[in-house]
Amino acid sequence: MSDALVLRELPVRAWMDFQLRGLRSRAEAERPVVERWSRALALGADREGPPPEEHLERGEALRLRAEQTAIVAGVAESALDRAASVVAPRNFVLLVADPEGTVVRVAGGGEFEDEARRARLIEGADWSESVRGTNAIGTAVTERRAVHVHGTAHFARSFHDLVCYAAPIFDADGTLVGVIDATSRALAADDSVAEAVAHAARAIEQALRTRAYASAGRTVTRALARSLDRMSGAALLVEAPGRVARMNAAARVLLRDPAGRDVASTLGVSFDALCMQARGVGPSELPVMTPVGPKLARVEPIESLDGRVLAAFVFLDEAAPTLASAPRRTRSEPAPRDPFAEVFAEDRVMRAAIDWARRIAPSQLPVMLLAETGGGKERMARAIHDASARAAGPFRAINCGSLAPSLLESELFGYGPSAFTGAEKRGREGLFAVASGGTLFLDEVAEMPAAMQASLLRVLEDGSYQRVGETQTRRTDVRVICATCRDLDALVAQGSFRKDLYYRLRGARVELPPLRARTDVVALARHLLAQLARAQDRTPTPGLSREVERILAGHAWPGNVRELRTTLEVALVLAGDAVEITVAHLPPGLEAAPTTKSDASELESAELTTMQRVLAEVAGNVSLAAKRLGVARSTLYRMMRRHGLRED
Repeated sequence: MSDALVLRELPVRAWMDFQLRGLRSRAEAERPVVERWSRALALGADREGPPPEEHLERGEALRLRAEQTAIVAGVAESALDRAASVVAPRNFVLLVADPEGTVVRVAGGGEFEDEARRARLIEGADWSESVRGTNAIGTAVTERRAVHVHGTAHFARSFHDLVCYAAPIFDADGTLVGVIDATSRALAADDSVAEAVAHAARAIEQALRTRAYASAGRTVTRALARSLDRMSGAALLVEAPGRVARMNAAARVLLRDPAGRDVASTLGVSFDALCMQARGVGPSELPVMTPVGPKLARVEPIESLDGRVLAAFVFLDEAAPTLASAPRRTRSEPAPRDPFAEVFAEDRVMRAAIDWARRIAPSQLPVMLLAETGGGKERMARAIHDASARAAGPFRAINCGSLAPSLLESELFGYGPSAFTGAEKRGREGLFAVASGGTLFLDEVAEMPAAMQASLLRVLEDGSYQRVGETQTRRTDVRVICATCRDLDALVAQGSFRKDLYYRLRGARVELPPLRARTDVVALARHLLAQLARAQDRTPTPGLSREVERILAGHAWPGNVRELRTTLEVALVLAGDAVEITVAHLPPGLEAAPTTKSDASELESAELTTMQRVLAEVAGNVSLAAKRLGVARSTLYRMMRRHGLRED
């Protein structure tokens, strides 16, 4: 669930401004939703939702669609039954859609079953974005990742009373073969349902992979996988569509144990590039980039009987030095490497933060990074780890705000055998065990629930913890680096963050300035642009026009370095073969100033004023008020609670 796109409910006024007047919200928190609304609008989706009798397939057409997803149904029965047993008692309907977003199977529903039929959560209904706008199924199909859509984040008004959790299902070669979704009333929102959907999707994918490997010769695959451990050189197994599934000891040291990560972020190449190299397209050895420098990759494919590449064995060799390379050093004389070299800074305040981080890195102190979202917290945490005595140990990172409390607890501390429904029979180690001897980076630590704050404090004090569902005390040796973009001092004063934990974590504070306050924005942009150009094998790197430099230096950058990097990625694509990036290559609206807190409060105030006026006009009748506002009654109730209005 950590990589799911979560589209939170917005004030109804934001939806009305978008639909009726074409206004685009500039508030950072609202951008993910508004960007999807814009896409739905461009696709021609109806803001009210399609008529109930339209976009439904029946008879032979539906039967053909169901046959196309038969491979999923054939391996998914047990996983779907388990998911249905979780969601049905919570009054969610479970849906399976084909790769185009048409529902081919329905189960569960509970008390929501009748409403589900009226909302066209039925077999044969087309839930693509072009038909029903932003919704979990259609958006998951488009973006090929898990999607959660709450209430008014739906594009069409008729779906504002729903909450939907969807996860895509990929075949062994990375082909999208379907989507599994759970939907109910918005008031029934439940993170455990999202977990059940994600778990079912993973179970189905594993079954599909097992089936595909069987056609490739499972005995051969196992033998090759075992041979990894006997190789002295670095070797790894990469499964479609690019997940690093397994590696030997040499690769774990070289690549800092990136199992589970995407091969593009690990080696700087795509799975497609590995497949092309395996089929003899291009040079016999593929240049890749590792944390210790360039290497050459040789690739051997694992193919199914029908020729699909299911996985690839990658063998890494030393890259030959170029003429410009420094003299080669002996094994006993490794090249010096500055772990903070990757943290670009010409700004005085940023340089001071790096210098301070460099001084505290060799210590065992826990570190607190304070920075806005997108400000480079994880990169700084990685540099501190690499500059410490724990550099040879593992570095693990987790975003505490992206997981449900129950899932976060098991991810951090692990769980015992059969600790909960769906748990592995032998239990599983958590990140405190996996990261022992190294560093654990806790991003958005302010979002950690109070009960877990107490458990975290105990780990920091004496290294002890207990897995979920167990009473046995375990030990770990891990350095904690935490980060947040929130005001922890204020949270401590409010009592929502433990004071004793705060003082334990703040042993060494590193404050990173927001990009808008830095004086090196243009220099940083050139640095990032050069990185992006190298990744695309593009030479020479395009320059920046003076007008572009002026815009970049003057923009407020609410998304900080992450936003700047994305902006440059778009510009590089639009620039094509141009030698200079101009204003025409920048994303639309870059010059617009971001929404300030006062702007956001004005929007909330306008919503409150409108509600109060309409409720007064109908003498407090919520049903009539909801009709006048054009929202569902349950949506109006939620709005009233948010503004502290009485519901009687």
